[in-house]
Amino acid sequence: MRFDTVLGRFKVNRSLPFGRYRLSTVFEGLEDSPVACKLLRGNSNHKLDSIEAEITEDVLYMRVDAGGRLLVNREYLKNGDEKHIYLDLIHELTHLKQLHEGLDIYNPEYSYAERPTELEAYANAVSEARRIGMSEGEIYEYLKVEWISKAELDKLAERLGVHQRKS
Repeated sequence: MRFDTVLGRFKVNRSLPFGRYRLSTVFEGLEDSPVACKLLRGNSNHKLDSIEAEITEDVLYMRVDAGGRLLVNREYLKNGDEKHIYLDLIHELTHLKQLHEGLDIYNPEYSYAERPTELEAYANAVSEARRIGMSEGEIYEYLKVEWISKAELDKLAERLGVHQRKS
């Protein structure tokens, strides 16, 4: 699937079994993403090729653990929408940057949809979604996750400037 000229090389290696891999083994072409490169700039510990990804069943989609490893659900890797996977990578690379800066990306003082680290990660993903040509409706659908209510989703979308289009 081709998103734009920069991301035309992005490819998800959907056939990998459970295990640990370099990020570049799981996702090819991420080095062509300007936002991915920007998020890692200045962080010598997190070059794309040095990031470890673990394919597991212990997460719903993907997330970064406290040690900075990217955890990816195998079924999501195999069957997930390529644009959503790419945007989730941008989201999680934001969390890697935040960890490097010493931020608590799982600060329990905030609800998920109000946590500053989540808002920054989603803002980066939404900005990239617009850059690759996704509609507001597609972006709204991307923001839907099982662990937040419709009211929280609407509040998150509003904070991010995503307008749900009525059909």
